[in-house]
Amino acid sequence: MSVSDAADVLLRDWPTPASKTRLAAIAACLAVIRGEKPPRVARQAFIVAAKDARILLGEQI
Repeated sequence: MSVSDAADVLLRDWPTPASKTRLAAIAACLAVIRGEKPPRVARQAFIVAAKDARILLGEQI
């Protein structure tokens, strides 16, 4: 999954739209896309948001 893919999931398909962790993950993805942060920042924020939303499946990410 690319950062763009992660951002798309966060924007379109996320089960908890008002979540602070979702908004932080979106901001992290945008920072990576703009070249302001390394990809690991978006990955970590996505994992935190997925755990918060209870949709993280095992060690697949």
